Amino acid sequence: MPDDQGFTVRDRRSAGQDQNEAPLNTPSADGEDGNTQPVDFSSFIVSLAASAQMALGNVPHPETNRPEKNLAAAQQMIDIIALMKDKTRGNLTAEEDALLDQVLFNLRMHYVRAAEEEKKSGGS
Repeated sequence: MPDDQGFTVRDRRSAGQDQNEAPLNTPSADGEDGNTQPVDFSSFIVSLAASAQMALGNVPHPETNRPEKNLAAAQQMIDIIALMKDKTRGNLTAEEDALLDQVLFNLRMHYVRAAEEEKKSGGS
């Protein structure tokens, strides 16, 4: 494809948005709406851990308000956090490193417990 060919992206969502559909709440980057906190490494890891806890069935799903267990998704989130630990080795503060260790330990223990419960109950 020649380099002189380009493309244009036009956002037409607001023009064709369904009347029943609520607009996306996009907080400002500087937190002017008062509901946002700055994203840092620790809050990112805590967010991943919360997703893993939800997949383990320890936290209710936000849409159904019921626990929904998905061990494959939980294992994937744990693996992602472990990957973050490996890839950031030597670049973290002592607090961030300790947080990663604690989060991984707790998630792995919860995962083992959930897998044993599923095995005992005859789940797949």
